[in-house]
Amino acid sequence: MQPPDDAPGADAAEIEAVTGLPHIRPRWAPLTLVAFVGLVACGWFATAVATTWVNTNPEGLIALHARVRHLLLVAGSDIEWWVFGLIAGLRLALAYAVCHLIGRAFGRDVLVWFGRYLGASAKQIQDTLQLFHRAEWIVIPFFVGSNIVAAISGISKVPARRLVPLVTIGIVGRLSLWWWVAQIADDEVDAVLRFLDRYQRPALIISIVLTVVFILVNLRRGRDFQLDS
Repeated sequence: MQPPDDAPGADAAEIEAVTGLPHIRPRWAPLTLVAFVGLVACGWFATAVATTWVNTNPEGLIALHARVRHLLLVAGSDIEWWVFGLIAGLRLALAYAVCHLIGRAFGRDVLVWFGRYLGASAKQIQDTLQLFHRAEWIVIPFFVGSNIVAAISGISKVPARRLVPLVTIGIVGRLSLWWWVAQIADDEVDAVLRFLDRYQRPALIISIVLTVVFILVNLRRGRDFQLDS
């Protein structure tokens, strides 16, 4: 009997229950973890250099990590809107694709990793699972920047014909929103940029310290993480 890959809300546990077979990891599964570690490292580096690169290399900053604060700062700089949309859109799409493939490759094990190493709580993961299974067509575009949602879409084996349009809509909407916010809050963004330009060194040191603390706290908090089946 074939797994119900196209069934909405079908995750690894449900597939195993139907087939009686355990989740089988494909040969390419380790490559997805290598890609994810690379993206995480880029994110840490982006946080550390954001105070400098937002002025000197805004394109490189959002290529490293298109998180909201980077999008706002870069959108408020002198970057062209189409360059902003292209680079940030590709970066968001890449992150989503990697997390989706990790979900497909490793099944529900991924959710445990999110809790143990990346700071997600069991309740947050369970709530996201339930919400996803009820309305994936809303959750995917609305939370297109969420690694957990991307992984769940892989665990649930959402087919590409449904996933690609939803992710595209989500990325376009996300980037349009933050570009618009940056334009109407131009004075505020300029004030932040002037502050960063004036206090780049202490801001850089604080960013590095906060990044290290965040990582250590996540690792410590996740040691006893358990996810209900």
